Amino acid sequence: MALFKIGDKDRDGRQKRIEHTGPYLRVSRTGGASLRAQTRIAGVNATANTRHGLRLSTRLAKNTQVAMQNGRFVLRGRYGSDAAKLNLSRSGVTVSTRTPSGTVNWIKPGRSSFKLAGVQVRGHKAVWLQLAHLLVMGVVGAVQWALQIGLSLLLLLRRLVLASVQWVQLRRAQAAQDALLAALDTRHAEALAERWLAAQSMAFAAEPQRSVLAALGYCLVCLGRGDLSLDPQRHGHSRDAGAAQYALMTDMAAAGRRFQDRLPGSSDPDFPLLALGLMLQLAESLAVHLVGDAREETLLALDDACLAGGPKTLLQEAMIDALAARWNARLVVQGEA
Repeated sequence: MALFKIGDKDRDGRQKRIEHTGPYLRVSRTGGASLRAQTRIAGVNATANTRHGLRLSTRLAKNTQVAMQNGRFVLRGRYGSDAAKLNLSRSGVTVSTRTPSGTVNWIKPGRSSFKLAGVQVRGHKAVWLQLAHLLVMGVVGAVQWALQIGLSLLLLLRRLVLASVQWVQLRRAQAAQDALLAALDTRHAEALAERWLAAQSMAFAAEPQRSVLAALGYCLVCLGRGDLSLDPQRHGHSRDAGAAQYALMTDMAAAGRRFQDRLPGSSDPDFPLLALGLMLQLAESLAVHLVGDAREETLLALDDACLAGGPKTLLQEAMIDALAARWNARLVVQGEA
């Protein structure tokens, strides 16, 4: 099939014009068959063709050719880009534009061409085919542009919806935080804890310092996250972290077992107040054993224990603030003056 250039592509990737152009034979759909021979004599190209006769040609300047075709003078010149090419001939000057399907001559439409699937058409038919092709390409381009605009609008709408959902969630979280902080009254919390401890016949005054510290840690680490039992993986405490931390975890787990079967679940409306009240009762019992900088050090250690399980919850933040106020201690952040 290569005999007629079938499968061969031009510079635009289209099927070349279907024809055979050998060294001496040329066969095409419109020109028929003809024999030709070409040579160069003293800088002049000489071509003999059984259909078109004898032609002598040479280059006059860049992109400019002069020739004699069967005694008739021929002048050809091509200048400029494909978008607006200037064509020079003996009959005058024309302007043409190369398109994906051929060439449109704006001055002399009869010199236009149109090629589809290797079949080339010239003349006024080519102009109408070019216009039809440009119209189809325009419609396709408009549809693609509309689809791109529509897709961009959908993506923008999706972003706006996601941003709106995030804003609503943030407002709800802020509202829940404000409501919880407003409900955490320390005096009410301590009174609720006193009644609960009396009902359970529990007291901390005679407890060893280590047991009270472990119970305080349990309140902050577990109850502060709404949990009743210590889960080392969830709360970030493992044996690999060191002997001191593992010992604290063991003590907190033991202290938690004293409370977890008696405490209401985290869904109980009084759970945050009761957790805060128990923490304050334990803090009061432990305060007598802490002197000097021991309160600040203990507060910092308890804050680290809360952070081991991830960002602190709102209840943990409130409990740490209440503990700092009760001990008259200040939690110094690293890098803070």
